[in-house]
Amino acid sequence: MNITFFKGIITGIILSLPFGPVGLYCMEKTLTEGKKDGFSTALGMITSDVVYGLIAFFFINQAEEFILKYEFFFKALVGLCLIILGIKKLKTPVVIKKPTKINEYNIQNYFSGFFLSIINVTGIITIIFIYTLLSVVGDANNYIFLAAGIATAGIISWTINVQVLTYFKKFITDDLLIKLSKLSSFIILTFGVISLGYIVVNL
Repeated sequence: MNITFFKGIITGIILSLPFGPVGLYCMEKTLTEGKKDGFSTALGMITSDVVYGLIAFFFINQAEEFILKYEFFFKALVGLCLIILGIKKLKTPVVIKKPTKINEYNIQNYFSGFFLSIINVTGIITIIFIYTLLSVVGDANNYIFLAAGIATAGIISWTINVQVLTYFKKFITDDLLIKLSKLSSFIILTFGVISLGYIVVNL
């Protein structure tokens, strides 16, 4: 199989690690609203990873210059959006949804995951760093394999994440889920404050 596909797999696995604000948001969606809502949100994030992966692949030098040129603007936008999201979620009462047998995915969750991830342009810097380590730049004609690898790894990773979270949810009380949701909202808000604080300090 094409080696670029495996480079895409590695890239997708790294990008799917649930440690950033969007990853936390997907996890919180899974715990409080169910695995369909959580996975729908994660699909939006994965789509963003593929889009940024292709942008970095085709225009790595131009993209890097563009990001560095408007770095403050983008970080301020990310920080502001995360603060708004964090405050909104902290103020909104947490409603624990019970599992439903209707087999459909929430398109609104998909676009919320996509939007939150796509405005976090620092992700493309991570992708460029990964590409440099994997020597992806030299694989000029294999962008389809690269995109397929990122998407495949993201879908598999978040399928596992969602299943694991759903399994452990059985052992967690609704009261604890509400506290975890509020904690997730506070962490997202903190990410936003840190992003804006960085901008202020470096003005």
